[in-house]
Amino acid sequence: MTNLLHFNRDTGITKLVEAISRDGGCILDDLFSPEFCDQLVADFVPHLQDTDWGIDELGYRDNFYGIKTKRLHGLFSKSPGMEQVLTHPVFLGIAKKMLVESKLANDIRLSNAELMVIGQDQTNQEFHTDGTSWRRAQSHEYPQEILFSTNIALTPFTATNGATRVVPGSNHWDSFRQPEEAEICLATMSQGSVLLYSGNVIHSGGENREMVQRIGLYQGYVASWLRPLENHLITNQPADIAALSAEAQNLLDVTPAGYTVFA
Repeated sequence: MTNLLHFNRDTGITKLVEAISRDGGCILDDLFSPEFCDQLVADFVPHLQDTDWGIDELGYRDNFYGIKTKRLHGLFSKSPGMEQVLTHPVFLGIAKKMLVESKLANDIRLSNAELMVIGQDQTNQEFHTDGTSWRRAQSHEYPQEILFSTNIALTPFTATNGATRVVPGSNHWDSFRQPEEAEICLATMSQGSVLLYSGNVIHSGGENREMVQRIGLYQGYVASWLRPLENHLITNQPADIAALSAEAQNLLDVTPAGYTVFA
C-alpha cells in the first residue's frame, strides 16, 4: 500500500503541487492551530444541533451521503473564521498554480464549502472522484485538473473514526478501473492538518467505529469558468458576504460588475 506523503506547514507550494499531481493528494500537517479549529467547531455546533443525522440542511440526501452524517453549507454566515480558511495563502497558492499557471483558466473560484460530520456506525462511503460533478469538463480536460480540494481536520482523523480513504495514484487511472484493497490508504491526521487532493483522485469518507464524531471542513477551488456547486449568495446571508474582503468576495464569484468578464 502506498501512503500519502506528509509535509510540514513550511513546505513550498511547488513541492505540494508536485505531490498532488503525482499521487493525487498529500497531507499538510498542523496548518491550523487546535484553538482555531475548536473555535470553528464551536461556531458550527448550534447549527449541527438543529440538524438530524442523515439530513442535509439543504434538503438533498441519499445513501451516498450517509445515514449517520451531518453536512452544513452557508458556512460564511455561520463562522467569521471562514474567511481566513477561504483565503489561506497555501490554498490559494496551490489552486492558482494548478488551475491558472497551467493556462486552464484566468482565475479561480470556490465551488463549495461544506462541514462534513461522520457519526458512529457510519459505514464506508462509495468511492468517487469530486471532479465528476463536472463530468464532461473533467473528461475533456483530463489529465489536467479542473478542481483542487481541501479537507481540514477540525477534529483528529483516525483509522477508526472515519479518516478519508484515498487511492494514491488513481488520478492517473483509466475511468473504469476500481481500486483493490491493497491500493487504499487512510488519510489519518492530527487536528488542524489538511488533506490536499485533486479532483481526479479516487477517495471516500471512511467508516466510523467510535463514539467520537469526525468533523472535516471541505473547500473545493475550481477554474473560474466552471459553475460552482454552491450559490454562496443563496446559502449565506448576502449581508455576510458583503462584509467580506474583496478577495474573498471574488472567490465566491461576487464581482463589482455582477459578472465575470475573463474566466
